[in-house]
Amino acid sequence: MRLDPPPFSPSTATRRGAALLACLFFTACGGGGSNGSSTPTPPAVVTPAASKCGAGAVDDMAALGITCVQSVRAGKETVLQIPNGMALDKAGNTYILDRAKQVIFKLTPSGAMSVLAGSIASYGSQNGAGSAASFNFNHQSRLIVDMAGNLIVTDTCNNTLRKITPGGVVSTLAGVTTPVCLRGATDTPTADGALAQAPFDRPADIALDVNGDYLVLDQRGIRRVTPTGAVSRVTWTNDPANEWRLAQPSRIAVTGDGTLYLAEYMRIYRIAGGVATFVAGGTYGDARDGTGAAAVLKAPRAMVADAAGDVYISDYDTLRKVTKAGVVTTVAGKSMAGGVSDGTGADARFSYLGPLLLTSSGNILALDSGAPTIRTITPSGVVTTSAATPVASASVDGKGSAARFNRREGTAADAAGNLYIADAETNVVRMVSPDGVTSVFAGNGVKGATFRRPYSVAVSPNGAVYVADGDSIFRIERGATTSVHSYQPVNSGVVDIAVDAEENVAIAGDYWVRQISPSGKVTDLLTNVGRGSALLGDGSFQPTSIAYDRPGNLYVADASSVAIYKLTKAGKLTVFAGSPGWMGDLDGPAGNAMLGFHGHVEMAFAPNGDMYLSGQGLLRKVRPDGTVSTPALAWGKPVLGGIAIGNGMLIGMTGYAVLHTPLPAD
Repeated sequence: MRLDPPPFSPSTATRRGAALLACLFFTACGGGGSNGSSTPTPPAVVTPAASKCGAGAVDDMAALGITCVQSVRAGKETVLQIPNGMALDKAGNTYILDRAKQVIFKLTPSGAMSVLAGSIASYGSQNGAGSAASFNFNHQSRLIVDMAGNLIVTDTCNNTLRKITPGGVVSTLAGVTTPVCLRGATDTPTADGALAQAPFDRPADIALDVNGDYLVLDQRGIRRVTPTGAVSRVTWTNDPANEWRLAQPSRIAVTGDGTLYLAEYMRIYRIAGGVATFVAGGTYGDARDGTGAAAVLKAPRAMVADAAGDVYISDYDTLRKVTKAGVVTTVAGKSMAGGVSDGTGADARFSYLGPLLLTSSGNILALDSGAPTIRTITPSGVVTTSAATPVASASVDGKGSAARFNRREGTAADAAGNLYIADAETNVVRMVSPDGVTSVFAGNGVKGATFRRPYSVAVSPNGAVYVADGDSIFRIERGATTSVHSYQPVNSGVVDIAVDAEENVAIAGDYWVRQISPSGKVTDLLTNVGRGSALLGDGSFQPTSIAYDRPGNLYVADASSVAIYKLTKAGKLTVFAGSPGWMGDLDGPAGNAMLGFHGHVEMAFAPNGDMYLSGQGLLRKVRPDGTVSTPALAWGKPVLGGIAIGNGMLIGMTGYAVLHTPLPAD
């Protein structure tokens, strides 16, 4: 029998599936009440508890989404988590879009950081001032500063263009709010016009034209938007002499004379006089300098043009330059060299270069989103790092703040409170002890283990550590590593593992869940659970995380229906938390609450049976009866990927730090 949906009026929400949600989040929608209620009950406005981190500067850190110092077990907590948009105003203020925290930061020339708009880990589409506004950014979202000093932001997953005044007031400039980033979402129709009469199709990169208009790239091409919100389409014809034709650009830059430069895959084109001409970039391969098709670009992520008309390109981990004649050179960095460091030319190292800005002095300001840092690069290739965003990422063992982590989200903890982290970049499993000592637990010969790409880890109640590595699962116990299972070709696409007290290992694939007994017997637990299922809300089945509770029931987080399911040991499948087909961040009882599935989802169970759930913006708690809440914990408002519970502590991973806080007494 299908669950009744949360009690929304048709004017505020639409069922996910054939019809997409028109309103996703409780900040913009009515909600609450009991199932079957005919009148929506407005949700209570919850003010987070005051920071327990102390006063003064520490509270200022908490306002930026930085956890309390005493809650950091190891690594270095950072203001920026996943930055992927950057803009610069005439006063020298830098604005940074952080898609993990869903806010726009303002960084002054003196190094002071504040939140200009949005609220930490709050997803939505609300207009308003400062923290009253909300966004739904993803990896494609970008921003610029226009001629009037306003920020113009591509709010990709809301399918809109948003304007933010210098005072932080947010409004919707153009587009129709539509949740286009849901799994299964189809392309949206586009049209020219003004404001809400001109829908986009996933607006992404954006550039300021010489006349003050905004040039926005979406899935259908280039859209021109005036400061008043009128939208039209930019068209072009391809030069018939070109071997390659421009069809769907993904990156854009504008020169001083209005010429457009665009990237499509690994090739660069120029549009002048309405004609698109191939400039540089040949076939796939290792990065190579050269002219025209002889040059090889790996993955252009951003472009900016200087006064001479030369174009600088973020090419994964190098900064490249393309002249009008199509001559490609490498300004700084060395492809696939690894690490992050300052230096000159090929001696400098980047992690994952993103947006580029041109400063008044002629230098390039680059957002190194994998570090995450802001780097300054001179035209001669001298690279320095902003003191306001020091490098925090690496794989370095040590105690407390001496340790370093790259973004890792596959975690598990044992009964003693040790945290285990699958580190696919260094091919090891790392362990962080309760007192903050980080070391290699297994891999690269340690405990006889050699991993190729460990990405998921689970710990049984008996203390055995299981690792999903490439196409194999290994068990580590008493200092020895043994093979548990190797996937057959039909078993490809494994996303997560879990283990119960009987040492049964559950494996979640893209569309199925299986179990391996200690004797090696493989049993299908969930297969062919797809569209047409009343339980899943007409969606396909796409597990993103699994976990066992203490009695041995298996829980499956399904990204397609945005809900958590419980599979009992007897094989009965029921909805545990969330409302299948409804996406949001609404707390409440089973059947009314909604989950977000905004990021990496992990589940961990407390001794009292409460589930803690990441990937929902802020951490959520689900009681055994399915009631969802957003607990106020001593560590503030961190944005967590991996989470685990051990020895009375809730342990979580932000991008570059391991945090811990005591479990609530209840």
